[in-house]
This record gives sequence, structure tokens and C-alpha cells, in this order.
Amino acid sequence: MANRILSIITLFGLFAASSLAAQEELPKNLNAEKIKGMSFIPYSSFSGSPYLSEKFLIGEIEFLDGTKAGNLGLRYSSYRDEIIYYNTYLSSQIVIDKISIKGFSFTDGNGVRRVFRRQNYTGYLNGERFFEVLSDGKISLLAYRKVDLGTCDPSYSKLGLAYQQSYTYYMYAAGKGYSPLSLNRNSLLSKFDKPNQKLAKKVLRKNKVMFTDEASFVLAWNVLKENGISISF
Repeated sequence: MANRILSIITLFGLFAASSLAAQEELPKNLNAEKIKGMSFIPYSSFSGSPYLSEKFLIGEIEFLDGTKAGNLGLRYSSYRDEIIYYNTYLSSQIVIDKISIKGFSFTDGNGVRRVFRRQNYTGYLNGERFFEVLSDGKISLLAYRKVDLGTCDPSYSKLGLAYQQSYTYYMYAAGKGYSPLSLNRNSLLSKFDKPNQKLAKKVLRKNKVMFTDEASFVLAWNVLKENGISISF
């Protein structure tokens, strides 16, 4: 009898421990339960990468009502323009329903916070897209991180196909839409009228801004914005 009682007590103890462990594994942000989506189907393997980052990175998503769910494992597919969420409780990958969220953000491997916003693109191949916000404001600087699957030299990929970056950049203003940009000095200066072009050149020289890559282009954009030089848009 004593052994039976001891067994029952031990069983209850195990149930209690299991219940406590399960509670500790519950998401800290209960808004994660609002995530809508479907199971992710892996892409075909080719050279290059269809993702902005190979690993899932800690980030958050913002729902249409403004609420947010944070501390999520996220990975952005530049190939399909979709955000993938790793559900640790189901050990599965979920493609989040794009139309159900305003956007998302995550911290990359360099500790930089990256912010993406869902917007309706009205140009060629119009529709809902995720744009990375490189600089926000009345006129924003946006990047569309597209990756295409295209042909390549067979010496690079045995199948003759590879995932290839095809990033595009825009300045955007509500009510005015999108204006494409190339990441060079002339493209940026062309967005200013003649008097402001001279002023922009002077400010860029003073701040020793060189156009070498995306980061330096964003720096130039922000320097001109901080100096209040108006863009013609």
C-alpha cells in the first residue's frame, strides 16, 4: 500500500514538473499566437542563396492593428518576398501571410536593426511588397531585396541555374509613389533642382562623403536630409 501511494505521489510530481516546463516554454509575447500563415515548403537547391540571411534572426512583426510580436526567429526570403517564422513549439517553419502584417524587423549578424515595411508597389509587376527602409521620412529611401533564379555559367553551378541578387532602390513619398535610384552620385544629384545640386555637392564635399557602396549612398542621403536640402519630387 505504501509503495502504491509513493508511486501515485511520484506520478503527480512528474505531471506537475511537465506542466511547469510547458509553461516556461510558452511564448513570452502572446501576440505570437496571432500569426497567420502556412507551412514553408523548401526551395530547390541551386548555387547562391534565396535568403537575405541564412540563419533565423531574432526579430519582431507588426500586425495590422499596430500590435507587435517580438522575440521571434525570422528569415526573409528575397526570392519569394516572404517572411518565414520558425515556430520552436511546433519545430516548423511558417510563411507568414503577407497581407496580415504591416512589416517586420530583425537584428542582423552585425548588430544592426533592419526594418521592412509592406507597401503596395504601383510600377512594373505591381502588388504588395516588403521594402527595407534605409531612411524614413516624408520622402523615404527604400530597397527591394529581390533575388532571381537565373541561368549562369555551368562552371559555377552544375545545373546552370543560380540565385542572383537583383536589388532595386527607390525614393518614395505618400501620394507621389516611387522614383527609382541608382547607387551613384549622379543619380542622387539628379533628384535636386539646379540651385540645390550645387548646394548638395558642396555639403557632400564638406562631409567627405564618397560613393562606393550602399552604406555610403545612405550616408550621403542622410547628410543631405539633415542639412535640409530639398529633393525635387
